Amino acid sequence: MSNGKLTISKPQIVELDEIKLAGRSCSTTMEQKDVKIPNMVEAFHVGDIQNISNRINAPSSYGMYIDPPNWDPDKDEFTWVAAVEVSSLEELPLGLEGKVIPAGRYASLRYNPVEHKELEPYSYLYRWIKESGYEQVGDFGFEYYEPFAGVNTEYTLYFPIK
Repeated sequence: MSNGKLTISKPQIVELDEIKLAGRSCSTTMEQKDVKIPNMVEAFHVGDIQNISNRINAPSSYGMYIDPPNWDPDKDEFTWVAAVEVSSLEELPLGLEGKVIPAGRYASLRYNPVEHKELEPYSYLYRWIKESGYEQVGDFGFEYYEPFAGVNTEYTLYFPIK
């Protein structure tokens, strides 16, 4: 805090290598997300995660959203994936699926939901991308946790850009 005002770090532009993920997903609407996603994420972290033998970079984990084409946030469902990084997408445990975060350029924002609860990080980063002359590309984005410790976990939000 400075002068009684809460500050957040400036978003960064980063280049990422391809990341392979193994995880569990659910489909939800914006209206239902605050119930469905935490329940699925908890089930993944309490149960599924122990069955992933080729996990790398523990204890970090990911939360990834995937929007359908022409997604309308007022009515359409989107997919949320709770996942961890793996060395290979072969032989995943039953019930889990593989996803790939493609190599490329990303805008990133470090976010602490306890310190910055008045800020909506997705809108903030999206607006910063547009105001900075970049364009968001793709139908996904992700949160990176080091490690995930519940809904108040600090994370870095990434959106692919060009």
